[in-house]
Amino acid sequence: MGGLTLRRGLSFAETAYGGVILDMRRGDYWRLNPVGAAVVAALVADGGADPVAAITAQFEIDVTTARRDIDELLDRLRDLGLVVA
Repeated sequence: MGGLTLRRGLSFAETAYGGVILDMRRGDYWRLNPVGAAVVAALVADGGADPVAAITAQFEIDVTTARRDIDELLDRLRDLGLVVA
């Protein structure tokens, strides 16, 4: 999980319903639910906060489920080319 960040040219914004990743050059955006938004917010935070700690602190979720869900989200974001190491 460590060392990932959004691809250059993308930005992240939190919304009332979670968050969005924006590609202003292409005009594309990807919506995130509140848990996904917390994961991405942790990734883009200064120093790259631990996403497992971030979501287990904010939501009623155990560490094992958190890790699994985060891994699935990050795999999807990698597949879409939205995050890079």
